[in-house]
Amino acid sequence: MTPSRRRLFAITGRVASALLVLAAVLALTWWGTGSPRATSQNVTATAVPAPASDVVYACPAAPSNTIGGIDIDEPEASTTITALDADSALTYGSQPLADATTTSDTAQGGILTVRSSGGQAAGAIGVVTTVTAGGDLRGLSAAPCATPASVAWIVGGSGAVGSSSELRLTNPGVTTVTATIHLYGSTGELTLPSSGQVAVSAGETVGVLLESAGAQDDRLALSVEADGGSLIPALVTESLDGETPAGVDTLTAGAAPDTDLTVPGVVLVEPAAQGETEVDGAASSDSPVVRVVNPAGTPATVSISLIGADGEEELPGATAMTVDPGAVFDVSLAGVDPGAYAVHVTSDTAVAAAVKLVRSAGEYPDRSGALAHDTAWVQAAVDAAGSTLALPRDDGLETTVVLTNTGQADATVTLASADGEWTDDVTVPATKTLTPKVPDDVSALVLTGASGQQVSAAAVVTAEVSGDAPGTFISVLPTVPDAAAQSSRNLLLY
Repeated sequence: MTPSRRRLFAITGRVASALLVLAAVLALTWWGTGSPRATSQNVTATAVPAPASDVVYACPAAPSNTIGGIDIDEPEASTTITALDADSALTYGSQPLADATTTSDTAQGGILTVRSSGGQAAGAIGVVTTVTAGGDLRGLSAAPCATPASVAWIVGGSGAVGSSSELRLTNPGVTTVTATIHLYGSTGELTLPSSGQVAVSAGETVGVLLESAGAQDDRLALSVEADGGSLIPALVTESLDGETPAGVDTLTAGAAPDTDLTVPGVVLVEPAAQGETEVDGAASSDSPVVRVVNPAGTPATVSISLIGADGEEELPGATAMTVDPGAVFDVSLAGVDPGAYAVHVTSDTAVAAAVKLVRSAGEYPDRSGALAHDTAWVQAAVDAAGSTLALPRDDGLETTVVLTNTGQADATVTLASADGEWTDDVTVPATKTLTPKVPDDVSALVLTGASGQQVSAAAVVTAEVSGDAPGTFISVLPTVPDAAAQSSRNLLLY
């Protein structure tokens, strides 16, 4: 074959190959336009409620003299547990509870389990109170039976000389849970032994003394993160001013850090009755304050206002304050007119907050120059709708319900006794605080309301005592989320 004929065959082959490729492309193009396209739907999340399970609470024990006091009086103690469903089965510790309401004269603490008889979650309202009229642990402690959480925040307590703050971690589960405690002080985060790592065995309660950080700091706040399960924390505070009793209290977890927080149940009295002024030459080591902790790594700009019966007003000197990273800051409430309030905290960075209330008595011991007094810590709270509230009334206790609406529109909250025999629809005006009347025979409330309302609630408990240091005791009970919210979770299926 001549060279010219070979070139002709090569050209002809390349043309044929090109024609075949072109035909294949045209065929695929025709198939794509002539055949129906495959269809697909957008996949969205579907909320599926998980099956209801047992609802578990931990009821905190009474203060246990971790301060090392010498003069210790016997307290009047009480534990009251009320079932919200008559058909549910309640077990406290290892003992079944047969009655709808069970009251005992002990404050040993324990795990409360509620088992529903049907598919709907059932819960209970529990409260532990102690009243100690005299001695180094003089004061009133009232705390609700609280539910588990994987992350919890408590603002309050002191590690200064003369004070003890014991963090108690209860594990209601069946496996060991490791807790990581982050402790904050007046100048930043503090270091606990073992870097704040604590192992809590199943069904056990472990105590951690916050003064073991060694900082002798009188301004404390903390968070607890649980790994491997969930925990129920409580902080028990005990204080002495030299030989003078300076109050006890039991704190449960409050709202997580946020840029907008409300602390309800802030009832203030005359200056001389809450440690702001001297009485016959004697002074109190405590007075009412707002405590703010900034857990972030950057400074927070914080403003504080008070919401009372007449509306919301800025707290003088508490606008655009700077709280350093990791620091705990106290703002005095001295000079505020007596009344029922909520403290409203806003910030450009998420913070946590609480309020310390004080009730002063007379000088004790004689010629000590110190006023005996009791203290109560009130944590920032979430919306009260869909929650429960204990109202202890035994042993001479008086309880006042305080409702605050931080929203810009009026809100209606339904208050109902645990047995459903009494109900009342209470309208809380926008940016107002009120104290609704609740019958004396109602010792536990269920609060309901429309979603989106911004109503918070608390129960302020007081007691009048006589003896060597007569005066008023105080403690404040927060709301506890309802059983349905605690026992079921939304599952997102994709």
